[in-house]
Amino acid sequence: MYDTNNNPDLKKNEVKENVSNFVDNAKQSAVDVADDAKAAAAQLGNKVNEKTLETKAEALNLIASLKLLLSQYTDMGRANEIKNRIVDKATEIGGVVQDEVSNAYQVSKDRTVQTVQEKPITSLAIALGAGILLGYILGSKQSSNS
Repeated sequence: MYDTNNNPDLKKNEVKENVSNFVDNAKQSAVDVADDAKAAAAQLGNKVNEKTLETKAEALNLIASLKLLLSQYTDMGRANEIKNRIVDKATEIGGVVQDEVSNAYQVSKDRTVQTVQEKPITSLAIALGAGILLGYILGSKQSSNS
């Protein structure tokens, strides 16, 4: 591919420059992907927080309604009926919260897949870099333990 017989120093410099350009591009792409991931995570966090606040407000309204009902009915038969309503509402709210968390997880997963599909080389470079870094860290811990 390269004829190193003509001018080996020139070819080495050219290869070094190409590698340097590749590394710079990979770094910038990694920064772009990280920024996109941060923005997506912030947006997802805001959405989950918003849904949590809505659910909390609904729960507080439910508790207020239940307190009012309990104050109106004191006999044992009505208390059991109210208890059953409380259990039903608590189960319903638990289901809503579970659905919201599942939805948030799915959105996060879909965005990650989309980012990897849109920037596969960048994602591969990040994964490779993370693997090398992890290998270096684990390797240095192993050698220090010996």
